[in-house]
Amino acid sequence: MNRTITLLTISTLLCLTSGIANSYSLENKAKEVKAPCRLEVEFAHISTSIFEKSKKMAVKVNAFSICNLPSSNVQITVQIWKSGRILPIKVKQSVAKSRGVVPAGKKFFNKDTYTKCKDRTPTYYYGVAYAKALIAGKWQYARQTLSKEPKLLMCGT
Repeated sequence: MNRTITLLTISTLLCLTSGIANSYSLENKAKEVKAPCRLEVEFAHISTSIFEKSKKMAVKVNAFSICNLPSSNVQITVQIWKSGRILPIKVKQSVAKSRGVVPAGKKFFNKDTYTKCKDRTPTYYYGVAYAKALIAGKWQYARQTLSKEPKLLMCGT
């Protein structure tokens, strides 16, 4: 009887502790909370769509803004940067401007920032973006936002 109670207690404790460990790991893996109005920059990557159209490799960075309120005059500037010998080097920049009002909850993209590769030299690239928009009658500005990390791509520019 004592042995049965002890085994039952140990089993219960193991279930409880594994449940706590699982809920803890789920909390750590939960999505980060994102601001209701924000600017996001994707990783630098080799563009498959440009390659399919032109048969040339190109490094590309996309960015988008999204807001829980309608916005107008949205302008997103995206830059591609690469590592240099001493300092980073700006490779390309483009600006996307909205036409009319961007509805609440709808993403507005800048997908036009790319540069064709000259060769296959391994190079680290990352994106930088900033934006402005007219929201509720006031200009709002998103400061420079960077890709989460530089990416090594087989693309010399």
